[in-house]
Amino acid sequence: MKKHKKLIVIISVVATILIAVAVVVTLILLNRIDYRLKDSRVFEINTEPKTSELFESISSGELINGEDLIETSNLGRSTKTAIIKTRLGNEEPIEIEYEVVDTTKPAIEGDAEFSIYVDESIDLISKFKFSDNSNQDIETKVEGDYDVAVPGKYNLKIIAKDQSNNETVKDIVLNVQAKPVVAPRTQISQNEYYIKVNRLQNVVMVYAKDSKGEYTNLAKTFVASTGKVGSETPLGIYTVSDRYEALYLVGNVWGRYAVRISGPYFFHSVPYFTKGNPTWDNLEYLEYNKLGEGASAGCVRLSLNDIKWIYYNIRAGTKVEIYDSETLPSGVVKPTAIKIDENSVTRGWDPTDMDKPN
Repeated sequence: MKKHKKLIVIISVVATILIAVAVVVTLILLNRIDYRLKDSRVFEINTEPKTSELFESISSGELINGEDLIETSNLGRSTKTAIIKTRLGNEEPIEIEYEVVDTTKPAIEGDAEFSIYVDESIDLISKFKFSDNSNQDIETKVEGDYDVAVPGKYNLKIIAKDQSNNETVKDIVLNVQAKPVVAPRTQISQNEYYIKVNRLQNVVMVYAKDSKGEYTNLAKTFVASTGKVGSETPLGIYTVSDRYEALYLVGNVWGRYAVRISGPYFFHSVPYFTKGNPTWDNLEYLEYNKLGEGASAGCVRLSLNDIKWIYYNIRAGTKVEIYDSETLPSGVVKPTAIKIDENSVTRGWDPTDMDKPN
C-alpha cells in the first residue's frame, strides 16, 4: 500500500512539472516573434515607402507601425524602428537598416528645334526646364558647336546631370537663318487704303477712298484673331512699314506674309509649327479654329488668303486704326471662318491656301 501511495505522489509531481513546462513553453511561444526581412532594402530618394516594405514576411507577431513612412529625403544608409506586438501584447522594437539611392535621371522639358536669324543671340539653356527627383542642383550644358554668324542647321545636345551622376541627353536643332528681306515695293499696289481693326469683334475692315478722297468705301472685310486676354493688341493709330514672306514669331513658331503694324505687332497668318521647306503643312490648326476670337500674343492673325491680300495690296505708309466696339459699322458683316476637322489628315494645311505645293 505504501508503495502504491508513493507511486501516486511521484506521478502527481511529474504531472505538475509537465504542466508547468507546458505553460512556460506556451508563454514563450505566445511571446515569440518570427519575421523575415527583405534581402534588398533599397529605396529611391524622395519616395514614400512604408515600414511594412522592409519585411518579406511576419509569421509570428503583428507589425503595428507598418503604415509609417520611411524617411528617404537623404541619400545613404539609415535605420527605421519597426514595432512588432506579440500575442501576449508585448511590443518589441526592431532596428532595421535600409539604403536610400538616386537612380532617376533628370527631366528636360522644352522644344527640340529653335530658329534664329544671323547674329541674333540665344541662350539655349534658358529655353528648357530642368527637374530632378532628388531636389539637388543639376549641372546643365550645351554640347556641340554652332556659329550665330553663319547660316546653317546645327545639331546640338542639351545635357543635364544630377548629383548622383544620372545623366539625361536631349537632341536639339538650332537653325541659324539669313535675315528676311523686305518685299520689293513693286509687289505692292499703289491703291491707298485705310484699315480699321475692331478688337472686340476680331474683324479687320479695309476702306478705299471715295470720290471726295475720304475712306468710306468698304473694300474688304476679314475675320481675325487679335490678342488674347493679357496679351491684347494695342489700341491706337499706326503706320504700316516693312513686311516678310516668313517671320519667326514668339513661341518658336512661324507666320506667313507678315506686315508690320508697329514694333513687334504684325498682321500675319495663323502660325505654323515649322517653316515650310517648301510645303507649309504644319499649321497650328487648333489656333486656326480660333479665328473670330482673341487668341494671339498681340498680333492680328488672318487666314492665308486674307493676309496675302494685305501683303500684296497694302503699301508702306498705310494707316491702321485699332479700336474697341461692341458693334460693327452699318453694313459690315463679320465673316465666318472655315473650321478645320481636327481628325483630318489635311489639318496641317490652311484651307484657304491655294498654292500648288500645298
